[in-house]
Amino acid sequence: MPMARAPKAGSRLAGEALYEYALRALARRSHTSDELQAKLHRRCASEEDVEGILSRLRSHGYLDDERVAESHSAFRRDVALVGQKRVLVELRRRGVAASLAERAVAEAYGESDESEIALEFLRRKLGSRFRQTRIQAPKEILRLYRALVRAGFRPSAIDSALRAVSSNDGLLDQLYEATAAADPFE
Repeated sequence: MPMARAPKAGSRLAGEALYEYALRALARRSHTSDELQAKLHRRCASEEDVEGILSRLRSHGYLDDERVAESHSAFRRDVALVGQKRVLVELRRRGVAASLAERAVAEAYGESDESEIALEFLRRKLGSRFRQTRIQAPKEILRLYRALVRAGFRPSAIDSALRAVSSNDGLLDQLYEATAAADPFE
């Protein structure tokens, strides 16, 4: 069945038109159930249509939170080069159940060395300066440290990556002790 022309933005949709709207949304990018539900609620003419459409999409295999969590975790690990904590927060923000998010992240990062991912993150961040010289300036080390924390790496991975690019051991020891004491994952 050919899809009808998209209705004007802001118009209320019902039945098949709302289902086609959901299909177009999923064709553009993957959505979690919560994300798509919120999107459909903003456009629906009748609230009763939303749950039926979500069930229909699940039964056809178009809406699958587990698949979204797995692909998002692998993408963020391989392309964005971020740590496990960051991916967990992103999945929870997208409405993925905590247990499902934890399982997907554990699977995605299971064989990976987070220290190597953090080092690759620094390689990308520093560009040509990565292997040219050891970073000594405390200001620069702190800038890189904050970037690694924002990227969601564990303290041990941050410490390992920073030690590969800097030899200011005194500052690195202080940073690791302060961070590891506050991190429940260490």
